[in-house]
Amino acid sequence: MSQEDAPGVLQPGQVIRPVMDEENAKTLARKLFGLTVTSIKELNSYDDKNFHLQVESESSNPHIPEGHPDGYVLKVTNSLDSKNAGVMAAQNEIMLFLLARGIKVPKPEKNVTGSHFILSEITGDKAGEEGENLVRLLTFLPGKILSQVPYTAQLFFELGALVARVDNELRDFHNEAVKQRRLIWCLESAPELSKFLFAVKDEGRRRLVEEVLEAWQTTVVPLLPTLERGFIHGDCSDYNIIVSDNDEDPSAYHISLIDFGDIQHSCYVFELAIIIMYLMLEVRVMPPDEAAGHALAGYLTQRAVTEDEWSILKECIAVRFAQSLVMGAYSYMQDPGNEYLQITAVRGWEVLGSLWQTPKDQLLAQWKSTLKSYQ
Repeated sequence: MSQEDAPGVLQPGQVIRPVMDEENAKTLARKLFGLTVTSIKELNSYDDKNFHLQVESESSNPHIPEGHPDGYVLKVTNSLDSKNAGVMAAQNEIMLFLLARGIKVPKPEKNVTGSHFILSEITGDKAGEEGENLVRLLTFLPGKILSQVPYTAQLFFELGALVARVDNELRDFHNEAVKQRRLIWCLESAPELSKFLFAVKDEGRRRLVEEVLEAWQTTVVPLLPTLERGFIHGDCSDYNIIVSDNDEDPSAYHISLIDFGDIQHSCYVFELAIIIMYLMLEVRVMPPDEAAGHALAGYLTQRAVTEDEWSILKECIAVRFAQSLVMGAYSYMQDPGNEYLQITAVRGWEVLGSLWQTPKDQLLAQWKSTLKSYQ
């Protein structure tokens, strides 16, 4: 099957984001989940619509006898992913799987029919893709998103360890729908970025992405059949990491993962590259390359990195930068005014350019020097 025929791979021109407002969200919460909303706030989102709800304590939903004190996130899935109910069900299964193993993630709640998700027609003021959207309700996890807390080496270390631990736990998770899934945000979909490069207006930036994609093709693609794979979160960005204080140890943190919308069966090194890319993007208390070393140190406490994975880590990080920058530019064309889509572009082009100009041997030597400081 070609990427164009693969379900879940976004194609240029598709309008997939639900069109709805807070009143629509309140209606869905009452109709589908038996909850009366007392306050509501729309959350940042790429392709979906997410709302943080506070609700009255009493509920008409027998599966939610008492409202959660921190409220809920009402998730209305984009029209493309809504067509793949198997993957949507798997997102809930993964969260319940990780919760049972002591990893802090949102808890999916059942709707009035006793299901963890339901299809509903969403009414907005302009039409997107035809059909219904999947609607789910998750418990809200209090705390701050990663970019809102002070960045420290200890925080990066803990994040690296958490990402590896999640992937290790998911070795015992099995789901065929996720295993067959292909979406534009999979790193293996990197060649598809060329279809969206028209959204990047600066010629120099387009050339940079083309260089990264060429290196991906020659360096990473030949190794794909040999790389270790499993189920991964797929989007460990700063907006999907919730941080709260650890009262028992002020030098440590409680870290939670949210938004399992990009779960996939893919290469473990891709998960590592994704978390490193987002740390490099935002860090200012130390050079971006140094931040990567601290995350690697934490990661290696849970999982070893093979020589092949070391050899392609730079290209994997660069491709994730390219994905976020190109797709951010394209999505902004589709949804002008949604400044969340421009977040990576604020600093991303500069950091990607610096990363790409740094020789691989120099990067690896720097990272391994940081690792020695933990021994």
